Amino acid sequence: MQYTESDLQLLAARVERLEARNRWWKLANILLLLAGVSLGLMGAKPADRVEPPIVRASTVEAQDFVLRDEAGHVYAQLSLIPMPRTTKQLNGRPYVIPSQPIPGQAALRFYDDKGEVVWTVPSSPAMVPVK
Repeated sequence: MQYTESDLQLLAARVERLEARNRWWKLANILLLLAGVSLGLMGAKPADRVEPPIVRASTVEAQDFVLRDEAGHVYAQLSLIPMPRTTKQLNGRPYVIPSQPIPGQAALRFYDDKGEVVWTVPSSPAMVPVK
């Protein structure tokens, strides 16, 4: 079969277009592959800052709230029923003075580094007259 020069030019132009499309598809595939790899690497990267989980609630109910550091030392306590007061006798032995809880009254206590009560509200569980 004899090919004319115009047939060969048509064939050459067609091959040229196919090669150009092939190069375009190769470039598009490489870009898609790079985008997929970069998304995978970004997903595998650890977070820049790690925040502790925070519980958000509109209401919290408890009988006792204690403010304590990591070592377990108590700095403050807010309780509905006051804890008994401990004092020391002259001989150094501790004894407990029981406090009489007043219904519906909360007690707030602050402690020093030694665990001794620094400040208490109310100072004594008693009825306060209304002015």
